[in-house]
Amino acid sequence: MNPRERIEKTVNHELSDRVPVKFSPRDEVKRVLLAHFDTDDWSVVEQHLGIEGWAGAGVGIHWPEWEAREDREARPGDWPGSAQEYVWHDDLTFEDRWGAIQRVGAGGKYLEYISAPLEEATLADLEAYDFPGPDRLIDNPDLPRRVKELKQSGFWVQAGVEQPYKTAWRLRGMEQSLMDYLIDREFKHALYDRIYETWEEIMRRVAAAGIDQFSIGGDIAMQDRLIMSVDSWREFDKPRLARLIAIGREIKPDLHIHIHSDGNLMEIMDDLIEIGFDIINPIQPECMDPFEVKRRWGDVITMDGCGSIQHVLPFGTVDDVRRHVTELIEGCAHNGGLILAPSNVVQHDTPIENILAFYETAKDYDLSWLA
Repeated sequence: MNPRERIEKTVNHELSDRVPVKFSPRDEVKRVLLAHFDTDDWSVVEQHLGIEGWAGAGVGIHWPEWEAREDREARPGDWPGSAQEYVWHDDLTFEDRWGAIQRVGAGGKYLEYISAPLEEATLADLEAYDFPGPDRLIDNPDLPRRVKELKQSGFWVQAGVEQPYKTAWRLRGMEQSLMDYLIDREFKHALYDRIYETWEEIMRRVAAAGIDQFSIGGDIAMQDRLIMSVDSWREFDKPRLARLIAIGREIKPDLHIHIHSDGNLMEIMDDLIEIGFDIINPIQPECMDPFEVKRRWGDVITMDGCGSIQHVLPFGTVDDVRRHVTELIEGCAHNGGLILAPSNVVQHDTPIENILAFYETAKDYDLSWLA
């Protein structure tokens, strides 16, 4: 069974030969694994760990004013996004193409939010802001051929967009973005309309190109509940997400729709399924019980993730990790519907032996006895 066949069977709730796996490590983790396997080729590491079959083919966005700037610079570091170009305000503080300002935090591992370009904006300011509309999408007539070739080579082909709620707080700031749900509803609707107009056109293009999966990524929940109220999400977010998904499915009825959000989504799981999400990531085990999720919704969703990165992977023993993986497979993979992965980016202080144990256990587990 090639990687694409394995993934396709899994998301269609058929039993494959083994559980498909995914991996999102920090750069420090990548360097340790490259050294462990004595290679400078990351694909070699992926082959050893069984992480095969995933490919992307999306639509880019033009940023003419940003691209014309000569003061953009990429600076090395282990903080997220360090490979990209930014405009630097000082040695640690930088501005991205959206106009959001961040700072590299103490220790050089993480970023601190400083300010957003529309924090104090009015509706008039929003109209003047250089938001990339559908006319700024990069036309790629070769995209359908590229998708077809990737499929023929055994890949599962994905494209996607940022969760519009995340784009909104990136532009507005977290506090103001949440306040907008309650006290500046007109601005919230207007900003969402701008975001969704572009995201919907991206959906049209990638669905028409034949991708397998469309992903919407960005947290809308915290450890115990949604970030916003359920009523607010249902009023502002749900109908727009439903329309975005419907656009894709009208073009490609078998398109799989994936959502990523850390935290506890239990309050809206039925809503997510109702509007068309069929792959949910990461089912963070510290926040949601994977076995309950499987019992309640396992016949209609694929659970993508489930691996503990708050407890088991960083702090458990190798035996703990092997037991954790085995329990997830035996409890959640009996009718397909399980893609196994750590529930988010694997951090730099995670022991390499635990990472190896996670993937070796999943790779070696034969699902045939569950048939």
